[in-house]
Amino acid sequence: MLWVFGALAVFAAGALLFAVERRLRARTARVVADRIASDPDAERVFDETRMRHRGTGFADQMPLLTALEAPGEMTVFCTAEAVFAGRLIIPMSSVEDAAIAAGALRIRWRRGGETLQTVLEARMHEMERLRREIHLRQKNVVEKLMAMVQK
Repeated sequence: MLWVFGALAVFAAGALLFAVERRLRARTARVVADRIASDPDAERVFDETRMRHRGTGFADQMPLLTALEAPGEMTVFCTAEAVFAGRLIIPMSSVEDAAIAAGALRIRWRRGGETLQTVLEARMHEMERLRREIHLRQKNVVEKLMAMVQK
């Protein structure tokens, strides 16, 4: 009789893992289906620099089942419209936050209705310059500055 309960527990665990995997596939499909158009030839506000892309994934730490851009050394630059890290395009309008934590620049942004996080590493002054450019080009920068001043 004990083996029946064991078999039911294994079945329940498998069903749970299958449901989580289906949900991750659906989230990843929404992210990949959302196309982004931005001009990399527009005037650059942050010059080209080499940064290490540590990865892009869901902000809730769940894995993104496809790589939007492979981790590794790449060229990063910024225009008034977007941040370009290799082939990865992060529109300024979708950026929620950019912060330096644990020696890396963490950019939180939205795509396909999901919140993603991209992690870039470089020399501290380069990460700070890029973080500043991102914050200055966010659509609600005035409200954020006013809230900081009023505190």
